[in-house]
Amino acid sequence: MTLLAVVLFLLGFAASWIAGRYMAKGGAVVQGGAIGICGVAALFLGMPEVVAENLMWGLIALIIYGLIGALIFRSAQGVRERAE
Repeated sequence: MTLLAVVLFLLGFAASWIAGRYMAKGGAVVQGGAIGICGVAALFLGMPEVVAENLMWGLIALIIYGLIGALIFRSAQGVRERAE
């Protein structure tokens, strides 16, 4: 895994947190798009050897990444709801 992959994964997590924390409407769409774009970019640009060797492991990593992003999003929504 390269530094680019790590940065892209963290960017997706940050976007999930910001969308959940500050967006009341449309946050789920933004979160899903950010996780999808950042995850696929990290996989293909930051970890091309995983795609070349075994695509199935890359897809499993994307599923786990998406689930963690969803947990971060829900946590941020809970913080926003308690703050209101």
